[in-house]
Amino acid sequence: MKLTKLERLNLINQYTILAKLSPDDAEHYEELKTILEDGYEIFYSSLDMWISEDMPEEEGKFVLDILDLYRFIEDYKSRSPNSLVLENHYSIFRGFDGNNEGQYMGFARFLILTQGKFSEQKKYLRKNDNLNSHSPMIEIYKKLLLKWEKLGRPYHLNDSQIKEILGISE
Repeated sequence: MKLTKLERLNLINQYTILAKLSPDDAEHYEELKTILEDGYEIFYSSLDMWISEDMPEEEGKFVLDILDLYRFIEDYKSRSPNSLVLENHYSIFRGFDGNNEGQYMGFARFLILTQGKFSEQKKYLRKNDNLNSHSPMIEIYKKLLLKWEKLGRPYHLNDSQIKEILGISE
């Protein structure tokens, strides 16, 4: 990362203020100030290592789409409490793999826990380890979405549509 002297000066001033506002973290802010004051470019990456990479819009849309699908699955389950669908492993949203799909998992958590969207998923947070599936899910979800797409993305799913999406054979 390259920083101009003016950018460095602005960051130095901000870290000075933060050190005063957060005495418990003052030592950390002082270290960051020294890196900037002395121009230790090799350590500039420590200034922004807590900032995530941008999540592309298409990936965000994918998470929204899969949560929409699971909203409609939840609606079906509430209308059909005795269905075999309830026994299927994928009848609940499993989240995303924390090791390999962390940005997806973080976005799902943001939507559900911070924004309060898809609140029907909150009841599964213990079951799905706070949306951490501990195994890759993106490819599985892509297949589910593809099946839903082929059905025309209906909002009110019936028994045969759910079974087709989840791959349940009778």
